[in-house]
Amino acid sequence: MYALQIWRIYNVANNMKKPQSIKIIGGGISGLSTALALKTKEIDYEIYEQNSEITYENVGLGISANIFPILKEWSLLDKTREIGAEIKNFHFVDQNLKYIKSFVMDKPPLSVNRRLFYDLLKDRLDKEKIHLNSQKTVAEFSQNEIVISADGINSTTRKKVYPQLNLRDSNQILWRGITQINLDHKFKNSYHDFVGNNLRFAIIHSGQNYYSWYIIKEKDKTENRTLDGEILKSYFKNYHPIVSEVIEKSKNIYFSEVFDISPNKRKNLNWFVSNNLMIGDAIHPTTPNMANGACLAMEDSYLLASLLADKKASTETIFTEFQKRRTKKINPVTNQSWWFGKMLHQKNGVMDYLLKIGIKTTPKCLFNSIYSNVLIETTENNIVGNRADSRES
Repeated sequence: MYALQIWRIYNVANNMKKPQSIKIIGGGISGLSTALALKTKEIDYEIYEQNSEITYENVGLGISANIFPILKEWSLLDKTREIGAEIKNFHFVDQNLKYIKSFVMDKPPLSVNRRLFYDLLKDRLDKEKIHLNSQKTVAEFSQNEIVISADGINSTTRKKVYPQLNLRDSNQILWRGITQINLDHKFKNSYHDFVGNNLRFAIIHSGQNYYSWYIIKEKDKTENRTLDGEILKSYFKNYHPIVSEVIEKSKNIYFSEVFDISPNKRKNLNWFVSNNLMIGDAIHPTTPNMANGACLAMEDSYLLASLLADKKASTETIFTEFQKRRTKKINPVTNQSWWFGKMLHQKNGVMDYLLKIGIKTTPKCLFNSIYSNVLIETTENNIVGNRADSRES
């Protein structure tokens, strides 16, 4: 009898010493990368995903050079290079594929198939820690558990905590896909952005003979939101034939509307309530014009795991520090992405002409300056240095 009681007391005490696993709601890019970042720091985790599998559409994903140190720490950089293509050249072109402005990328990003990149992340995780077909919400966890809401742009957590925080509608729609096609050598390791005529079409090399592409168009209330390739091709009937060819040979086409959240609208709002933190698109969705939404999510994950590894700090201190660090980078990128997307859509013919002249005459250093906010690295050294700076201030 006494031996049994002693064993029970020991067992309870022993379990109390075990660190609780971090609960992650959502198996998208934010959820997967957070789980991997925690695993790398030897912090236990559980993922709760509402769908029956974790996967994504065959669309392009840009990974900027500042993410490479993170992928290297996660033992994914080499494999990511294998499935994608290094983008060495960026080109703005007109509808006839006449080059308006070209420049060599000083720090070439990678372009990959997003579905394949998801598989890389997922394969590094423990299958028994991923719970599919889960409809769990924050309210279903105990108050002392740390819960990370990584449930995307339509976050249930955000809608409950901040029902007044509405998405900002860009009044633009987006079509995307990936095409296996043999193109001229000039398309290899390159990003071609067709601008003008209040339309955008981009072709991006994404590994081997695969090219991701997207269309961004302003909404027209009279048109159907179509996935019909023939209708999409009709938008570009006066364009170089390569545009129609890429669309025609794409097996799958995906559609979405373009939203973000204005940084001014969440300026004085916490990204966390008690032990629950919102990350990625759940709290700071970004329009795709800077091709950096997924990168911001991975940086969130890396920084959060690094802060959580400091066992001495309270959860509130960690979450406050996290939001402070991320706001400094995310807000400028979100604003730049929004206004860049607006600038490239001009209804007026004169303004459209001036846009092309402006792109042609803008020096590369200005493009570099715009992109510099994206390339700020989130590394272990920066985290330590920034935290020391914040204490001094």
